[in-house]
Amino acid sequence: MNNYVEKLEKAFENCSDCMLSEEYRSLLNGLADKQLTEEEICFLCEKISLNEFIWEIRFEHLRVLLLNKSSYSYDLQSFYSNEIKKSRKIALKLFLIRGYSIYAEEEELAIIMKRFCSSLENNHDYIDYECILSVAGLPFLVKTYGYDCFVKALEKAKEEYQKIDPILRGFFTLNDKLEQVNLIPHEETIKRTQQFLSKHSDI
Repeated sequence: MNNYVEKLEKAFENCSDCMLSEEYRSLLNGLADKQLTEEEICFLCEKISLNEFIWEIRFEHLRVLLLNKSSYSYDLQSFYSNEIKKSRKIALKLFLIRGYSIYAEEEELAIIMKRFCSSLENNHDYIDYECILSVAGLPFLVKTYGYDCFVKALEKAKEEYQKIDPILRGFFTLNDKLEQVNLIPHEETIKRTQQFLSKHSDI
């Protein structure tokens, strides 16, 4: 076994299904700047596929694949295609689509984005939308590829975003490194959350 993968596997044992240990997170971040081997690619793909883990943990592994361009030399089109079909979290689905876009033709993506737009109509989770509308989400795809299907999806996402209670909008975003950036102080987050709960306490 690759020595680095061995370290990752060992450190992963100390992670829960909803939280990564600091040691593991540090090792995972270490993959961002190295030439990825096939074994390391397989390790990341395996962890992305773990449905028993919360989507944020799967996303941390996907983040490495998306940012480390040495992964692009491996044919991961089928992997991304399968994961897109499996994913129920539309924020995660969008970033899997970002990975799929590296390999797929515009015609293939148009079919997927049509379904994605339908999903937007049925989902108004503010967390999903902050990720999808961040510079790393649909705006990245529009800027990078310019495909009409991405442009229409961005317009649709902006339209559906307006249906979310304003109290829940603008908490955070993702930067171009796919890292969360808080847009308001923690105290304001708590205040808004309490306002929302109070407002909807009769539901």
